[in-house]
Amino acid sequence: MKKIGVVLSGCGVYDGAEIHEAVLTLLAIARSGAQAICFAPDKQQADVINHLTGEAMAETRNVLIEAARITRGKFVHSLRRSPAIWTR
Repeated sequence: MKKIGVVLSGCGVYDGAEIHEAVLTLLAIARSGAQAICFAPDKQQADVINHLTGEAMAETRNVLIEAARITRGKFVHSLRRSPAIWTR
């Protein structure tokens, strides 16, 4: 099965990967008969945005953990992951 890497960055239109775009990308890859392998940087977000007000918040969030929301925890790997993942 062909494997296609998808890089996500957090979760949310203002402070990460836009959910609709990410899900439609993953759906298109699956419908083409390929396997999506999602990656994200394992680091803190630069900004956390309140999606109700559009204002910055004082908390911190991890980009990798937030990206896992989109994939429901499946197939999200740190960008530092070994290239061996492509041969499995």
